[in-house]
Amino acid sequence: MHTDEPSYSARQLFPRGLEQPEGSLRFGADALLLAAFAARHVESLNAPRQVHLTAAELGCGCGAALLGLALRCPGITGLGLDREAPLVRAAAANAVGLGLTDRLRFAEADLADKKLLAEQADATRVSHAGKFDLVLANPPYGVAGRPSPRHMRERALRGAQGEENREYVLQLFCRAAAALLRHQGCFCCIYDASALPQLCTALNDAGLGLRLLLPVRTHRTKPALRILALARKNAAHETVIEAPLTLHTGASVNGSPETSSGVMGCGKGGPRWSAQALRFCPWLA
Repeated sequence: MHTDEPSYSARQLFPRGLEQPEGSLRFGADALLLAAFAARHVESLNAPRQVHLTAAELGCGCGAALLGLALRCPGITGLGLDREAPLVRAAAANAVGLGLTDRLRFAEADLADKKLLAEQADATRVSHAGKFDLVLANPPYGVAGRPSPRHMRERALRGAQGEENREYVLQLFCRAAAALLRHQGCFCCIYDASALPQLCTALNDAGLGLRLLLPVRTHRTKPALRILALARKNAAHETVIEAPLTLHTGASVNGSPETSSGVMGCGKGGPRWSAQALRFCPWLA
């Protein structure tokens, strides 16, 4: 069988080498953890690996999460949506580099524009609004801090001007997910653990029943910093809370790198990834 050498090489290196526009929020571990979490759900369906499922990612950025899901699950066909045109172009270029253009499409859309959201979903021929099996999202956490002079970075961290209320932004993502999902389709997201009550409220308001929570902590002595959640459209809240995923080995050290763009970097001289984290998400290595 012929192998496309550039695509094969890029797949082996993933997530290294992904194109990211200057001035954008750099993707981090959060996106990779989301991809692994969604892939685990797909694999848990006890269906053949080539089963066809349609997925969408809201606020896809450069496409890291959706690209990772498609690489791990060959039966996934997907649509990535973002309101920043440079990020959409970067995501599309990354799909080309990974040889995934036959299965993934990326488009520009504002999640607040319901009509445009549906039109983009229909136009890509991946699926249609109200028909997707799975939706992924890493919504802005609305973290406090000094505003970034970089337009795209600031919008990714805290939403656009006038959207500072993170409950509003979270509701926007949950409602958009519900609009795209089929009946009983699943929504997978990663969010700030301290804002779990707001996430539960937004899911409930959008008609998404919370079914699974996976807390993510930096070290075994630390509380959860992130939460991975799976909710089902038009389903009751029957929540299973899993044992925490611990990312790093050893005791926590003051000054361990924790960023708003991704859960704890692991750069030179930083903490080591735990065996548990690498089993869950090998891309962290």
